[in-house]
Amino acid sequence: MKTTGATPALLLTLLVTALAPASGVAAQTPNEGSPQPGAKGLSKDDDQAVRKVVAGFTEAWNAHDMEALAKLFRDDAEWVNIVGMHWHGRDEIMAATTAFHQTIFKDNSHQLDAVETRYIAPSVAVVVATETADSFTTPDGEVRPKARDRLTYVLVKGPEGWKIAHGHNVVVDEDAAKNDPVKNPRK
Repeated sequence: MKTTGATPALLLTLLVTALAPASGVAAQTPNEGSPQPGAKGLSKDDDQAVRKVVAGFTEAWNAHDMEALAKLFRDDAEWVNIVGMHWHGRDEIMAATTAFHQTIFKDNSHQLDAVETRYIAPSVAVVVATETADSFTTPDGEVRPKARDRLTYVLVKGPEGWKIAHGHNVVVDEDAAKNDPVKNPRK
């Protein structure tokens, strides 16, 4: 396969631009002085709105309020959960999340520790959030201890404001993190 040297951010920008009209998100040209694709920041108002969605996810999770959680997602959202289950559309996401909150997550809560936002394209932002999640017991009886999770969200701004279009979460492997060559370079 021949590579073009395109960055993942550029490829995502091209994909979002190509799909935006089909997804109901109007293609927009950034306003004068607004961040350009690939810039780190959003406007102050958009950054606050994006952070509010992420905080709202944690708040709804902790309250086990699936109606509030559902309002944060686009109808066509996708979610890949911590063990690789992949749900398509808000209805599937909510069916699975509701089932788990009635069982293994009924007493589970999370603490939002950090949020990093990044502007990708007009009306598109990527968020990396770090949370501390309480322990829980899986359906097969395995006890998962309290751990840090890292979540990635893709949010799209539409007529109803910022909504989650895609999400994915993983458990941070603390032992592996000690060997992160970026955070802990070898001498």
